[in-house]
Amino acid sequence: MLKINNHKLSDFCVERPVGTEGNNKVIEILSKIFNTLKYNVIELPIDCNLWQADNSFIEQNSNKIEIFPSPYSQELKGNFPIQYVSNIEEIAMLKNYKGVLIFVNDLVKNSVFPKNFPFYFPDEDKLLYDIIERVSPKGIIAITKQDPVSGLNPFPIFEDVNLKIPTAYVSSLEKISDASNISIEINSKIQKVKSKQLIFRKEGLSKDIILIAAHLDTKYRTDGAIDNASGLYVLCEVAKIIKDKIYGFTIEIVPFNGEDSPEVPGQLAYLNYLKENNYQIKSVINIDGVGYIGSKNMFSFFNYDENIKAKIVADKNILEGEQWYGGDHSIFAFQSIPCIAVTSSNMFTDAIKLTHTINDKIEFVDTKTLEALAKSIGNVLTIINEK
Repeated sequence: MLKINNHKLSDFCVERPVGTEGNNKVIEILSKIFNTLKYNVIELPIDCNLWQADNSFIEQNSNKIEIFPSPYSQELKGNFPIQYVSNIEEIAMLKNYKGVLIFVNDLVKNSVFPKNFPFYFPDEDKLLYDIIERVSPKGIIAITKQDPVSGLNPFPIFEDVNLKIPTAYVSSLEKISDASNISIEINSKIQKVKSKQLIFRKEGLSKDIILIAAHLDTKYRTDGAIDNASGLYVLCEVAKIIKDKIYGFTIEIVPFNGEDSPEVPGQLAYLNYLKENNYQIKSVINIDGVGYIGSKNMFSFFNYDENIKAKIVADKNILEGEQWYGGDHSIFAFQSIPCIAVTSSNMFTDAIKLTHTINDKIEFVDTKTLEALAKSIGNVLTIINEK
């Protein structure tokens, strides 16, 4: 396996949500690599929340079922009535409900965005928050199956440090019926900690920035090899390829620390850094979910000049794909900034089944595909520079 300044892809394949020990370890490794490559290493301080969960359950008449605390949930312990609800209208009919709601049917088709998510907050999610906060149940348990946008089964409906109602999820509660005295424990704790957002800067002939990004963090309980240690690997390889080249623009290589966090602290810190320094982003290349075995490197284009795009997709190692928005490029694409989102060609059919799960392991990554991608990104920078 190709080494990056004596570091391996496996060094990045650790559980690394923002603020965790694994996250701090990867930050340290990346800083050393880019210092060695003589990039200007910028560290932005960020505040974040560290989540810890323990065994949780719901119990009725000696039927004890394990439930899973939603990431960043509040804690709940006690005996409560429960009520099954299928849609928003059924919740809205309740007033000052003192029990725990069990979400089913229409309420568990998709996860909801975190409360007041800064980049996108759908009206239907805002309405759900408004209603549940008005009704103010003691807790919520969602009965879910396969997540439509990750490999989790079951999956959490809520992932929100700002939601003060404790929440959990489970695949089935078939032995639990409506009752007035059911024992429920959601064991979940949150601790405020400090972390960093790194920026690796290579000065060019102008201050206009080409941003090359890949998110550093993971969800909890996953090594995140495809999502997104492989992207970090590519960032390091690109940095090696271009380190001695001179461009007409400044390059910032950014391992975003927060794409899998409901608070996106690293992204917000970076946007504030751009604003404070009056920097302008000329173009973005975002790398997320690359290198899955048997895949090609798929490039999706947003707001892109057709002539430049034609030169880029002439690369035999690139497959052009449909636009998708579940990544950090969306922050910039919605501002009409030219963006390229890079992922595996089979991301949305095969690789997605691993994401956010314990199965997202290094054996599913093809490093030769990653090395080819790094060279392709080097060529993209040359094409942009020649415009």
